[in-house]
Amino acid sequence: MNKKSEASLRKNRTIHLIDIENLCMNSNPTLDQVSQVRAEYFELVKPGPSDLFYVTVSSRKNLEAAVFGWPNSWHGCREGHDGADILLAKAMLEDALEARFDGMVVASGDGGLAPFVESLVGKIKSVVVVSQPSSIALLMSKSGGSIRYLSSRFALAA
Repeated sequence: MNKKSEASLRKNRTIHLIDIENLCMNSNPTLDQVSQVRAEYFELVKPGPSDLFYVTVSSRKNLEAAVFGWPNSWHGCREGHDGADILLAKAMLEDALEARFDGMVVASGDGGLAPFVESLVGKIKSVVVVSQPSSIALLMSKSGGSIRYLSSRFALAA
């Protein structure tokens, strides 16, 4: 594909990399929790019509809630501690996001993802981090991405 075609494909497109367990502040989120977080996320971020979503979980038990609670997305599961984060880090490292998207939203407050976010700041036009106010790690808050917080109402209810 030539450079002009690549540029037109990525224009005004954002990739949303989502650790749904982190956003729900629950290692086993319910369908209702995922749906509620998705609604809050859409209200906060206002995704575009050509945006893509990659929703990850770290347990097969959570896959059903993720798939039905966040439809029309690509879903990934990697079993084990930090499995969802590993999938997101892998996408940031290996998927040439800077060549395919003008924007990236990382929906996780996990500090382990901060170096991967930092590596894409300046390469992608817009880098945003979305987190619950009480669950963002200091490293993530200093990653260089614009920080946005979901409603604390959900965090209190969880």
